[in-house]
Amino acid sequence: MSEIAEGLPTFAEGLPRPNITIEEVRRLAGELFGVSGEVRELGSQQDRNFLFTEPGSLPDAPNRRVLFKISNRAVRRDEIEAQNEAMRRMHAAGHPSPAPLQSLHGRDIETADVDGAPHSIRLLTFVEGTPLIDFEHFSTDTIAAMGALVGQVAATLAGFEHPGLGRELQWDLRVGEQLVEELIGYVLEPERQAFVLGALEDVAASLAPLKSSLPLQAIHGDLTDDNLVAIAGELGRPELSGIIDFGDVGTGWRIAELAVACTAVFHHDPARPLAVLPLIRAFDEVVSLTDAEIDALWPLIVLRGATLVVSGLQQVAIDEGNDYAEEALEREWTIFAVPAALDSRVATAAIRQALGRAVAPGPDAAPADGATLLDAELARRARVITLDYTSTALRDGSWLGEEGAEAEAQLLLLAARSNGVAVTRFGEARLTRSIGVTHDAPVNIATGVELYSTSDLALTAPFGGLVSAAEGNVTLTDGTRTLVIAGARGLIEGHSPEGENSAVPTRVEAGQPFAEIAGWAHVSLQLGEASALDAAAAPVPRFVTAEEFPAWLAVVGDPSELIGLAPGEGREGEARALADETLRARLDAYAPLQGHYYAHPPQFERGWRETLIDTDGRHYLDMVNNVTALGHGHPVLADAVAQQWRRLNTNSRFNYASVVEFSERLLETLPDSFDTVLLVNSGTEAVDLALRLTKAFTGRDEVACVEESYHGWSYAADAISTSTSDNPLAAELRAPWVHAFDAPNAYRGTHRGDEAGQRYAADAVAEIERLAAAGTPVGTFIAEPRNGNAGAIEVPAGYLAAVYDAVRAGGGAVISDEVQVGYGRQGDVFWGFEQHSGPGGEAIVPDVVTVAKAMGNGHPLGAVITRSEIAQALADQGTFFSSAGGSTLSARLGVTVLDIMRDDRLQENAREIGGYLREQLLALADRQPLIGAVHGRGLYQGIELVRDRETLEPADTETRALCDRMLALGIVVQPTGDRGNVLKVKPPLCFTKESADTFVAALDEVLTRGL
Repeated sequence: MSEIAEGLPTFAEGLPRPNITIEEVRRLAGELFGVSGEVRELGSQQDRNFLFTEPGSLPDAPNRRVLFKISNRAVRRDEIEAQNEAMRRMHAAGHPSPAPLQSLHGRDIETADVDGAPHSIRLLTFVEGTPLIDFEHFSTDTIAAMGALVGQVAATLAGFEHPGLGRELQWDLRVGEQLVEELIGYVLEPERQAFVLGALEDVAASLAPLKSSLPLQAIHGDLTDDNLVAIAGELGRPELSGIIDFGDVGTGWRIAELAVACTAVFHHDPARPLAVLPLIRAFDEVVSLTDAEIDALWPLIVLRGATLVVSGLQQVAIDEGNDYAEEALEREWTIFAVPAALDSRVATAAIRQALGRAVAPGPDAAPADGATLLDAELARRARVITLDYTSTALRDGSWLGEEGAEAEAQLLLLAARSNGVAVTRFGEARLTRSIGVTHDAPVNIATGVELYSTSDLALTAPFGGLVSAAEGNVTLTDGTRTLVIAGARGLIEGHSPEGENSAVPTRVEAGQPFAEIAGWAHVSLQLGEASALDAAAAPVPRFVTAEEFPAWLAVVGDPSELIGLAPGEGREGEARALADETLRARLDAYAPLQGHYYAHPPQFERGWRETLIDTDGRHYLDMVNNVTALGHGHPVLADAVAQQWRRLNTNSRFNYASVVEFSERLLETLPDSFDTVLLVNSGTEAVDLALRLTKAFTGRDEVACVEESYHGWSYAADAISTSTSDNPLAAELRAPWVHAFDAPNAYRGTHRGDEAGQRYAADAVAEIERLAAAGTPVGTFIAEPRNGNAGAIEVPAGYLAAVYDAVRAGGGAVISDEVQVGYGRQGDVFWGFEQHSGPGGEAIVPDVVTVAKAMGNGHPLGAVITRSEIAQALADQGTFFSSAGGSTLSARLGVTVLDIMRDDRLQENAREIGGYLREQLLALADRQPLIGAVHGRGLYQGIELVRDRETLEPADTETRALCDRMLALGIVVQPTGDRGNVLKVKPPLCFTKESADTFVAALDEVLTRGL
C-alpha cells in the first residue's frame, strides 16, 4: 500500500485527529476569521469540528452559527479545494450544504500550526437541522426520501472533475478489501474476527468479476444518517433538509455512494435487512443502475460495514479520548453484521425484484429419467403434512412455544406410522415456527422439506452427480444444483470403514441408492455446487421471513418433485401476495362502504385467544375485538357449536330447551324487575326492537339520545346514532323525532370537573321539560352507560339517575345500550348501568337493556331484555319473530359463552388485568406527553392522544399513524371517537398480564422512537 501523502502513515498506522484545545480553537478562530462566541465540539472520526454561536448584531437579530473545521493533516490542499467546489455544486443544484466563508485575509482555506504541524482550516456555514441519526424510527417514506436525495447528489456530481478528487482514502471502497485485511487485527474477539474474514472472502469473490464494469465518478462518499440533516415535519417524522461533511469527497465507484447510504438503515431496523429496498428503488429512479452495479451493491454494503468496524476499532486504539468513535463501535458492528448475515445472492435477487429487473431462475427441480428420492410406491403413499394457518391438526394453540416443536414431531410420527413416510411442505408459513406476538415478523417460511419415517429409509439419487457425506449432511450435486440432506448417512461403498461419511465426492447415477435416513431428515434444493462440508459450514437457513422468502427462491427450490411428489404438491404457493389480491377482490365484490381496517391490511385467517394470525403465520395482539369476548378459537365453544350443528338447528317457533335455558340465564344476571327476553341477531336489531317496544309502551315517537354515540345501522338505530365518525352527516340528516343531548364528557366537554354530571343532567332535564312543553314529550331515552364509541368515556356520576328520573316522570322509558360496554367487560360490574347510582346511593335500573357482540363471541346473537308489560305493549300490535334469533344453535352457543365466562373467570380477569393495564397506561402517560387521558375500566378502555394537554387539541393524524406503526410491531389497535384521537382498548376478556405488558411496551416504543 502506498503512503496516503508524502511522509504520512499508511492505513495500518492510522490517522489520529488534530490535537487542539478549546482555548487554541478560540484563538485561531478569532485571528483567522474574526469569529467569537459560544463554542462546542461536534463529533468527527479524523478531523476536528467546532460550532460557534455568535449573538446577532441587533437586539432582535437571530444568532449566527458557523462551523470551524480543522482537517486532518493527511488531507492535501487540492483535496480541500475539491470539497469546497463540491459544496458549491450542491448549492447550485438546490441542496442546502455548508458553504466556505472568507477569512479576514480573503481566503476560504487558511493554514495554521496545530500541535506543531501545519493544518488546513476553514470556516463553513452551518446547515440547520438535526442529523438524521437522531431520529430513531425511519418510516418507509423517510428511507425512500434518502434514496432520492442520494441519487440527486450522484447526478449532481456526475461530470465533476478536479485534481483533488484523486485521493487514496480508507473510505474508498475500491481499497476496502485491502483496508480490512490490514486492520483486521483490531478485531480482538475471535468469533467476530472470523465473521468479518468470512464475509470479506465472499465479498472478494462477488466483486472480482464486476469491478472493471462499475462506473466511476466524483462521489460525496459519506451520505449516511450522520451527514444527512432533517427537520421534524408532520408527526415528528424527519424531512431531509441538507447535506453536511464533504470530507470524503473523491473519485469512486458510483454505486459506492448508494452502498454507503444503505448502511445507515440497518441499525434503525436490524431485524429487517431488506428495509433498505425503498432507498435503492428511489435512487434507481434518479440514476438508473447498471446490471453490474446491482450485482455489486450488496457485497459493497457488507464491505462498507466491515471497513467501519475495523476503522472504528483502530481509531479508538490510536486516538485516546475520541468519544465519537468509541460510541459508534456497536452501531458500526450492527451496520456490518445485519447485511453480512444475509446471503448476497438473496439480497441481490430482492433488489432486482424491487427494481423490476430480471432475476436469474432458481435451481432446476426436475428429476432425471424419472428417478426420485423415494420409490414410486412409497412416494404415492407419502402423507404431506400441513402446518400453516389452514392446518386442522394443529388445535387450541398447540403450535406455540416448545409445544409447537412437539406438535410438529407428533404429527410427522403419526403420519409416518400410517403411511410409511411423512413429508412437510416447501415455502409453507409454519404456525409451529411462529412464536406468538413479537415486534418482529416470525422466521417461519420453510426453505426445504422434512422427511420422516418410522424405519430406515434408503434414498435413491434423483439425478446423477457427485455425492459427499460429512457432519450429518449428504449432498448430491451435478454442478448446477445441489440436494442437501441433513440427518442422513451416505450409502456409497468405500466412503469410510463404517460406510457412512466421506468428504471426498463419489460419482453416482440417477436411480442409484446414495443415502439413508433413520427417522428424520431435512431435504433442501440449492442453486450451484456445494459439498457436504460446504453445506455444514454455510447452511441455508431452514426457515426465513416472509419478506425475504421470494428472494430466497433465486437460491433454493421446491424439492417435492425430486422426492417423488407431484410438482408443487408440497408448496403453499405465493401466499404472501394473497393479502393484496384478496383486498382487491373484496373491493370488487364486497361493497366498499362496509370498510376495512388499514390501507394495506394483513389477511387474517385464524386466531387464538387474544391473537389474530395472518396467512404468513404472524401473530398479532388483538386490542379491538370486544366481539370475541372469550377469545378466538375457544375449544369448548367450538365443540359445543359443532355438536349442536350435528344435532339440530332450527328457528325459535319450535319447542326446545336451550332457548329457555339461555333466557333464564340472562335474567339471572339482571335485577328482578326484568322478566322477559327477546332474541335477535345483532346489536342493531336489538336497538331497533327496543325502540319499537318503548314506542309501543309509551305511545310516543320522540327519542332522546346523546351526542357522539353509535347504536346501529337500521333506519331507527342509525337515526339515533349521533357519532360523526360513523356518519359525518348525522346532525344534518337527523330526523325531527330525534333529540340529541350534549355528550356528558367531563374530560373535554362543556362541563368538566367533579360537578360535571349534575350540570350535564341539568341541561338534559331542561331540554326534556322544553320538549314536553312544546307538545313533543320524550317517549324514549337511550344511552350507553359508558360512551364506548367516543372512547370508553365515563358518563359522570349523577347524570343517568337524573335523566332517567326526568324521562320517567314525563311518561317515558329508558334503554341502556350495553352492546359494547356490558356483559362483564368492565370487570367490577356485569352490566354497565350497575356502576351508576342515584343521589342516595340507590341503584338505577333501566326499563330495557340491549346486548349483543360478547354474548355470541362473534356469532350473530343479540337480545332485548325488559319487563313483560313492555313486551306486551308490542304484542298488542302484533307478533314478533326473528328466523335465526334464538335458534337452537344460537341459544346453545349463548349458554356456552356464559358457562365459559363463569368457568374461566373472565369477568374477574377483566377487573384484575384491566386494572393492571390501566395502571401501566397511566404510568406511561406520565412520561409520554401525547397521552392526554386514559379512559375506561376493566377491559374497555380508551387512550386519548392530544397535542397539548391544556388545549386538548386532538392528535388525530398522530393516532392514525400510531395505529399503522403498532401494526408493524404486531399489535392491532384502531382509533375511535368523533375526533379520531382515541385508541380503543377492548381486547378479548382472556387477555393476560403478559399481553398487557407487550401492548404497553409497543406503545412506549412507538411514542419514544417516533411515528
